[in-house]
Amino acid sequence: MPIQIKAPRICRAVLLSAGILLASSGIAQAHTMERAISIANNAVLQAAPETFTVSYVHPARFGSVQLRTATGETVPIRYQPPANATTTFTIPLPKLAPDSYRLTWRVIAEDGHVMSGTVNFTIARR
Repeated sequence: MPIQIKAPRICRAVLLSAGILLASSGIAQAHTMERAISIANNAVLQAAPETFTVSYVHPARFGSVQLRTATGETVPIRYQPPANATTTFTIPLPKLAPDSYRLTWRVIAEDGHVMSGTVNFTIARR
């Protein structure tokens, strides 16, 4: 009479458990993702925005922000990021004239990874 080995069931259970463990640890170590931004990419705005807000799923630290015109001129932004990690950053913008702009920013996730974002927008001439 042949001996029946139940290794396949055990192997499947071990592999399934390992897969669940790896998947859940990957979620915990994942980079934070943007949840929302206040200016849509390639938006044409009828009025200049006073602020730009970006929100993330998990807390992050703000790295930098830069605003440039379509011709590449830097537009100064005065922004003091929060001292602690947070999920939402609201950046005051200077008074902007009708033109096309590129806003770029960087944040650092709690796992140390740097993420950047870019929004291009135009303020329409009236």
